[in-house]
Amino acid sequence: MDWSKDASLYLSRLCVMVFTGLLAGLCVAAPWLWPRLVGRGAACGWYLAVTYLTALPAALVLYRLQRLLHNMGENRVFIPENVRHLRHISWLCIAAGGVYLAGALAGGLAALWVLAPAAAFVGLMVRVVKNAFAQAVAIKEENDYTI
Repeated sequence: MDWSKDASLYLSRLCVMVFTGLLAGLCVAAPWLWPRLVGRGAACGWYLAVTYLTALPAALVLYRLQRLLHNMGENRVFIPENVRHLRHISWLCIAAGGVYLAGALAGGLAALWVLAPAAAFVGLMVRVVKNAFAQAVAIKEENDYTI
């Protein structure tokens, strides 16, 4: 199978939609899900709090990814708007890592000790990609003004 740019963009958009649905499902099911997984103690309350506190950054990341993919679909790749999307995505991932860390420290939730550095690391990786995009935008703008 020949994997084209359009097929890749379609798959990426589809994945964003699937994750949006999963996030919405998690938010709706969390009050039912967490008591069954961790019991009805303090841990359940902490998991619920962390779930809802990270739902907003996650939703914003998915929105920014959808906008980024939309721009790429229109062949608008190295533009300042995409750099802003990537910058926001990186900070949102780092913010989610902070919420996970706070939940781990306050609630002693073992899973959050894994999620906190993972989210922060993803934020760092996106930040590096954002820096590369920013350099590419600068080079593109310089080339656009060269005769």
